[in-house]
Amino acid sequence: MNAIDIELVVDDCGPLAKGELGVVFSPKPRKQGWYYFAKGDATDVCPKLMDAVRIVGYEEDYCKNHNPIHPKECEYLKVFIIKEYINE
Repeated sequence: MNAIDIELVVDDCGPLAKGELGVVFSPKPRKQGWYYFAKGDATDVCPKLMDAVRIVGYEEDYCKNHNPIHPKECEYLKVFIIKEYINE
């Protein structure tokens, strides 16, 4: 199954301590409990996310490449693979 690219506008961004997943961010419009994890260091990735007009990437199930603490995490945790930051 091929991933479908989606465009998002980022509302908020912060650090996350889950191994290689060092970033948590929420898209606009903000929905309760709606957020993504992303790879990288928050001090590098968050400024890029917040400066971008929008980003392009795709969703990946958290449990595809990460071990959940609880099996229910597979139902609601998503990783966003960032392919492009659009600044214009």
